[in-house]
Amino acid sequence: MIIVTCAGGKTGKAIVTHLVKTGRKVRALVGHQSSIEKIHDLGATEVLCCDLNDQNSVETAFLGAKQLYYIAPNMNPAERKFGKNVIAAARVARLEKIVFHSMLHTQLEELPHHWERHFVEADLMESGLCYTILQCGSYMQNMLPAWKRMVETGIHSMPYATSCPMSLVDLNDICEVAEKVLSSKKYNFGTYEICGDAITLSEKASILSNVLGKEIRAEKLSLEQALEHARRLNLSEYSLESMQKMFPYYDQHGLVGSPCVLEWMLGRSHTSFQVFAERVAAG
Repeated sequence: MIIVTCAGGKTGKAIVTHLVKTGRKVRALVGHQSSIEKIHDLGATEVLCCDLNDQNSVETAFLGAKQLYYIAPNMNPAERKFGKNVIAAARVARLEKIVFHSMLHTQLEELPHHWERHFVEADLMESGLCYTILQCGSYMQNMLPAWKRMVETGIHSMPYATSCPMSLVDLNDICEVAEKVLSSKKYNFGTYEICGDAITLSEKASILSNVLGKEIRAEKLSLEQALEHARRLNLSEYSLESMQKMFPYYDQHGLVGSPCVLEWMLGRSHTSFQVFAERVAAG
Protein backbone atom coordinates (compact mmCIF):
# COMPACT_ATOMS: atom_id res chain seq x y z
CA MET A 1 0.00 0.00 0.00
CA ILE A 2 1.33 3.45 -0.98
CA ILE A 3 0.20 6.52 0.94
CA VAL A 4 -0.19 9.75 -1.03
CA THR A 5 -0.67 12.89 1.06
CA CYS A 6 -2.49 16.03 -0.12
CA ALA A 7 -4.23 13.81 -2.64
CA GLY A 8 -6.97 16.36 -3.29
CA GLY A 9 -4.63 18.84 -4.97
CA LYS A 10 -3.33 19.04 -8.52
CA THR A 11 -0.19 17.03 -7.82
CA GLY A 12 -1.92 14.50 -5.59
CA LYS A 13 -4.66 13.73 -8.10
CA ALA A 14 -2.10 13.20 -10.86
CA ILE A 15 0.08 10.91 -8.72
CA VAL A 16 -2.89 8.87 -7.45
CA THR A 17 -4.27 8.46 -10.98
CA HIS A 18 -0.91 7.31 -12.37
CA LEU A 19 -0.16 4.87 -9.55
CA VAL A 20 -3.63 3.31 -9.84
CA LYS A 21 -3.18 2.89 -13.61
CA THR A 22 0.09 1.03 -12.98
CA GLY A 23 -1.69 -1.38 -10.64
CA ARG A 24 -0.58 0.03 -7.30
CA LYS A 25 -2.83 0.13 -4.24
CA VAL A 26 -3.11 3.69 -2.95
CA ARG A 27 -4.26 5.08 0.38
CA ALA A 28 -5.01 8.71 -0.44
CA LEU A 29 -4.97 11.29 2.35
CA VAL A 30 -7.03 14.47 1.94
CA GLY A 31 -7.60 17.49 4.11
CA HIS A 32 -11.35 17.82 3.67
CA GLN A 33 -14.30 15.42 3.71
CA SER A 34 -15.57 17.04 0.50
CA SER A 35 -12.60 15.58 -1.42
CA ILE A 36 -13.15 11.95 -0.43
CA GLU A 37 -15.64 10.95 -3.13
CA LYS A 38 -13.66 12.60 -5.94
CA ILE A 39 -10.45 10.80 -4.98
CA HIS A 40 -12.29 7.49 -4.59
CA ASP A 41 -13.44 7.98 -8.18
CA LEU A 42 -9.77 8.10 -9.27
CA GLY A 43 -9.42 4.50 -8.10
CA ALA A 44 -7.75 4.92 -4.72
CA THR A 45 -8.17 1.82 -2.55
CA GLU A 46 -8.71 3.94 0.56
CA VAL A 47 -9.33 7.66 1.08
CA LEU A 48 -8.91 9.15 4.55
CA CYS A 49 -9.10 12.63 6.02
CA CYS A 50 -5.82 13.54 7.69
CA ASP A 51 -4.59 16.73 9.32
CA LEU A 52 -0.81 16.94 8.80
CA ASN A 53 -0.68 19.39 11.70
CA ASP A 54 -1.89 16.62 14.06
CA GLN A 55 0.77 13.96 14.67
CA ASN A 56 -1.73 11.44 16.04
CA SER A 57 -3.88 11.84 12.92
CA VAL A 58 -0.85 11.24 10.70
CA GLU A 59 0.31 8.21 12.69
CA THR A 60 -3.12 6.61 12.44
CA ALA A 61 -3.31 7.25 8.71
CA PHE A 62 0.12 5.68 8.06
CA LEU A 63 -0.40 2.39 9.91
CA GLY A 64 -0.46 -0.71 7.70
CA ALA A 65 1.14 0.96 4.67
CA LYS A 66 4.58 0.27 3.20
CA GLN A 67 5.55 3.38 1.25
CA LEU A 68 4.79 7.09 1.29
CA TYR A 69 4.67 9.69 -1.46
CA TYR A 70 4.80 12.85 0.62
CA ILE A 71 3.29 15.95 -0.97
CA ALA A 72 3.19 18.95 1.37
CA PRO A 73 0.69 21.82 1.17
CA ASN A 74 2.10 24.60 -1.00
CA MET A 75 3.24 27.84 0.65
CA ASN A 76 2.31 26.93 4.22
CA PRO A 77 3.99 28.41 7.32
CA ALA A 78 3.74 25.01 9.07
CA GLU A 79 6.01 23.33 6.49
CA ARG A 80 8.62 22.22 9.03
CA LYS A 81 6.02 20.92 11.51
CA PHE A 82 4.26 18.93 8.78
CA GLY A 83 7.59 17.35 7.86
CA LYS A 84 8.45 16.43 11.45
CA ASN A 85 5.00 14.89 11.98
CA VAL A 86 5.29 12.86 8.77
CA ILE A 87 8.77 11.58 9.64
CA ALA A 88 7.71 10.64 13.18
CA ALA A 89 4.64 8.81 11.87
CA ALA A 90 6.75 7.02 9.26
CA ARG A 91 8.93 5.65 12.07
CA VAL A 92 5.91 4.43 14.02
CA ALA A 93 4.43 2.77 10.93
CA ARG A 94 7.85 1.37 9.93
CA LEU A 95 7.47 2.55 6.37
CA GLU A 96 9.94 1.07 3.90
CA LYS A 97 10.41 4.26 1.90
CA ILE A 98 9.47 7.95 1.82
CA VAL A 99 9.48 9.82 -1.48
CA PHE A 100 9.38 13.56 -0.81
CA HIS A 101 7.88 15.70 -3.56
CA SER A 102 10.03 18.78 -3.07
CA MET A 103 10.85 21.71 -5.35
CA LEU A 104 13.72 23.02 -7.43
CA HIS A 105 16.51 24.85 -5.59
CA THR A 106 15.37 24.64 -1.98
CA GLN A 107 18.65 26.29 -0.96
CA LEU A 108 17.33 29.71 -2.05
CA GLU A 109 16.75 31.60 1.18
CA GLU A 110 15.23 34.51 -0.78
CA LEU A 111 12.25 32.26 -1.61
CA PRO A 112 10.59 31.37 1.73
CA HIS A 113 8.54 28.41 0.49
CA HIS A 114 11.67 26.88 -1.10
CA TRP A 115 13.85 27.62 1.93
CA GLU A 116 11.41 26.13 4.46
CA ARG A 117 11.26 22.93 2.44
CA HIS A 118 15.02 22.47 2.60
CA PHE A 119 14.72 21.97 6.37
CA VAL A 120 12.35 19.05 5.73
CA GLU A 121 14.87 17.58 3.29
CA ALA A 122 17.56 17.85 5.98
CA ASP A 123 15.30 16.18 8.56
CA LEU A 124 14.70 13.32 6.14
CA MET A 125 18.43 12.87 5.53
CA GLU A 126 19.02 12.67 9.29
CA SER A 127 15.98 10.49 10.05
CA GLY A 128 17.57 7.09 9.50
CA LEU A 129 14.65 6.25 7.19
CA CYS A 130 14.89 5.25 3.56
CA TYR A 131 14.08 8.28 1.42
CA THR A 132 14.19 9.76 -2.06
CA ILE A 133 13.82 13.50 -2.73
CA LEU A 134 12.41 14.76 -6.02
CA GLN A 135 13.13 18.48 -6.52
CA CYS A 136 10.55 19.38 -9.16
CA GLY A 137 10.38 22.41 -11.40
CA SER A 138 7.23 24.43 -12.06
CA TYR A 139 4.56 22.50 -13.94
CA MET A 140 3.58 23.22 -17.51
CA GLN A 141 0.05 22.45 -16.30
CA ASN A 142 0.05 25.60 -14.17
CA MET A 143 -1.04 27.57 -17.23
CA LEU A 144 -4.14 25.45 -17.88
CA PRO A 145 -6.62 27.49 -15.76
CA ALA A 146 -5.81 30.53 -17.94
CA TRP A 147 -5.64 28.62 -21.25
CA LYS A 148 -9.10 29.58 -22.49
CA ARG A 149 -8.58 33.25 -21.66
CA MET A 150 -5.17 33.16 -23.37
CA VAL A 151 -6.73 31.81 -26.56
CA GLU A 152 -9.49 34.44 -26.45
CA THR A 153 -7.24 37.44 -25.74
CA GLY A 154 -4.10 36.33 -27.59
CA ILE A 155 -2.01 37.15 -24.50
CA HIS A 156 0.09 34.77 -22.41
CA SER A 157 1.05 36.64 -19.25
CA MET A 158 3.00 35.91 -16.09
CA PRO A 159 4.25 38.26 -13.33
CA TYR A 160 7.86 38.24 -14.49
CA ALA A 161 9.89 39.39 -17.49
CA THR A 162 9.12 37.85 -20.86
CA SER A 163 12.85 37.04 -21.14
CA CYS A 164 12.92 35.22 -17.79
CA PRO A 165 14.11 31.57 -18.16
CA MET A 166 12.10 28.91 -16.31
CA SER A 167 12.79 25.17 -16.29
CA LEU A 168 9.25 23.84 -16.58
CA VAL A 169 8.24 20.18 -16.35
CA ASP A 170 5.25 18.15 -17.49
CA LEU A 171 3.44 16.77 -14.42
CA ASN A 172 2.91 13.54 -16.35
CA ASP A 173 6.69 13.07 -16.52
CA ILE A 174 6.88 13.57 -12.75
CA CYS A 175 4.22 10.88 -12.25
CA GLU A 176 6.26 8.45 -14.33
CA VAL A 177 9.37 9.22 -12.29
CA ALA A 178 7.42 8.81 -9.04
CA GLU A 179 6.32 5.31 -10.00
CA LYS A 180 9.87 4.33 -10.99
CA VAL A 181 11.30 5.61 -7.71
CA LEU A 182 8.67 3.77 -5.65
CA SER A 183 9.34 0.55 -7.57
CA SER A 184 13.15 0.42 -7.39
CA LYS A 185 15.80 0.51 -4.67
CA LYS A 186 18.42 2.09 -6.96
CA TYR A 187 17.03 5.59 -6.31
CA ASN A 188 17.15 5.23 -2.51
CA PHE A 189 18.85 8.04 -0.58
CA GLY A 190 19.11 10.20 -3.68
CA THR A 191 18.12 13.82 -4.30
CA TYR A 192 17.08 14.35 -7.91
CA GLU A 193 16.45 17.54 -9.89
CA ILE A 194 13.30 16.96 -11.96
CA CYS A 195 12.81 19.62 -14.63
CA GLY A 196 12.89 20.23 -18.35
CA ASP A 197 14.73 22.71 -20.56
CA ALA A 198 14.62 26.39 -19.63
CA ILE A 199 12.12 28.38 -21.66
CA THR A 200 11.10 32.04 -21.60
CA LEU A 201 7.63 33.51 -21.78
CA SER A 202 8.45 34.89 -25.24
CA GLU A 203 9.56 31.47 -26.46
CA LYS A 204 6.38 29.90 -25.08
CA ALA A 205 4.26 32.52 -26.86
CA SER A 206 6.02 31.77 -30.16
CA ILE A 207 5.33 28.02 -29.78
CA LEU A 208 1.73 28.66 -28.78
CA SER A 209 1.24 30.89 -31.83
CA ASN A 210 2.39 28.10 -34.13
CA VAL A 211 0.37 25.42 -32.37
CA LEU A 212 -2.86 27.44 -32.15
CA GLY A 213 -2.55 29.07 -35.57
CA LYS A 214 -3.05 32.56 -34.15
CA GLU A 215 -0.77 35.18 -32.66
CA ILE A 216 -0.12 34.79 -28.95
CA ARG A 217 1.78 37.67 -27.38
CA ALA A 218 3.94 37.39 -24.27
CA GLU A 219 3.21 40.03 -21.66
CA LYS A 220 4.54 40.73 -18.18
CA LEU A 221 1.76 40.93 -15.61
CA SER A 222 2.40 43.43 -12.83
CA LEU A 223 3.05 42.13 -9.33
CA GLU A 224 0.02 44.08 -8.11
CA GLN A 225 -2.23 42.35 -10.66
CA ALA A 226 -0.87 38.93 -9.67
CA LEU A 227 -1.44 39.57 -5.97
CA GLU A 228 -4.95 40.88 -6.59
CA HIS A 229 -5.76 37.70 -8.52
CA ALA A 230 -4.37 35.63 -5.63
CA ARG A 231 -6.57 37.52 -3.18
CA ARG A 232 -9.64 36.76 -5.28
CA LEU A 233 -8.69 33.09 -4.99
CA ASN A 234 -8.62 33.51 -1.18
CA LEU A 235 -4.97 32.54 -0.85
CA SER A 236 -3.50 32.94 2.63
CA GLU A 237 -1.50 35.95 3.79
CA TYR A 238 1.58 33.72 3.99
CA SER A 239 1.06 32.74 0.34
CA LEU A 240 0.72 36.40 -0.65
CA GLU A 241 3.89 37.31 1.26
CA SER A 242 5.74 34.44 -0.44
CA MET A 243 4.54 35.55 -3.87
CA GLN A 244 5.66 39.12 -3.16
CA LYS A 245 9.22 37.76 -2.89
CA MET A 246 8.94 34.98 -5.47
CA PHE A 247 7.91 36.91 -8.58
CA PRO A 248 10.53 39.70 -8.26
CA TYR A 249 13.16 36.98 -7.73
CA TYR A 250 12.02 35.15 -10.88
CA ASP A 251 12.00 38.47 -12.74
CA GLN A 252 15.68 38.92 -11.96
CA HIS A 253 17.04 35.35 -11.91
CA GLY A 254 14.46 32.97 -13.35
CA LEU A 255 14.49 29.41 -11.98
CA VAL A 256 16.69 27.13 -14.05
CA GLY A 257 17.82 23.53 -13.64
CA SER A 258 19.13 20.74 -15.85
CA PRO A 259 16.90 18.21 -17.65
CA CYS A 260 19.64 15.54 -17.64
CA VAL A 261 18.50 13.71 -14.50
CA LEU A 262 14.86 13.65 -15.61
CA GLU A 263 15.79 12.14 -18.97
CA TRP A 264 18.03 9.55 -17.29
CA MET A 265 15.21 8.52 -14.96
CA LEU A 266 12.61 8.43 -17.74
CA GLY A 267 14.88 6.57 -20.14
CA ARG A 268 13.70 8.93 -22.90
CA SER A 269 13.51 12.60 -23.79
CA HIS A 270 11.45 14.68 -21.41
CA THR A 271 8.19 16.19 -22.65
CA SER A 272 8.92 19.51 -24.34
CA PHE A 273 6.65 22.55 -24.09
CA GLN A 274 5.92 22.12 -27.80
CA VAL A 275 4.59 18.58 -27.22
CA PHE A 276 2.64 19.72 -24.15
CA ALA A 277 1.01 22.58 -26.07
CA GLU A 278 0.09 20.32 -28.97
CA ARG A 279 -1.47 17.81 -26.55
CA VAL A 280 -3.55 20.46 -24.81
CA ALA A 281 -4.67 22.04 -28.09
CA ALA A 282 -5.71 18.66 -29.47
CA GLY A 283 -7.60 17.73 -26.31
